Amino acid sequence: MTVTTPPAEAEDVEVLAFEEQLLTAAAAPREQAAIRALVDEEQILARDAFHRALVRHNPDGMEVSWQNLACYLYGLGLNDAERSFVDLVLSIASPHQTSLTRVMDLDERRLAIVLRAMINLAGVDTLAVGTRL
Repeated sequence: MTVTTPPAEAEDVEVLAFEEQLLTAAAAPREQAAIRALVDEEQILARDAFHRALVRHNPDGMEVSWQNLACYLYGLGLNDAERSFVDLVLSIASPHQTSLTRVMDLDERRLAIVLRAMINLAGVDTLAVGTRL
């Protein structure tokens, strides 16, 4: 039996290309871990307002502006849980300070993403984040 998958829609291809460009633009390990967290979370990164706050286009391609995102954080229409996630990601990516109590606002999925990003940033490959049985 042969299983075929439908061709990706143009929008899906565009999203994947954008994510790859972001990962390429992330120069430092902190930025790479933060971008990976945003890509894994998917929902927040899909918002146009978030794109405009995070990315600056220049003649050489795109540049990630963590400082700009921090400035617009409260004007992006994010709910408390989404804002907490982005706040923690900002702390991973740049010299942005946030209280670790922000993890209390996260659901299990976003908490796992943040924890994986922090483990990745620490360079540890022996820890895993998952669900206990």
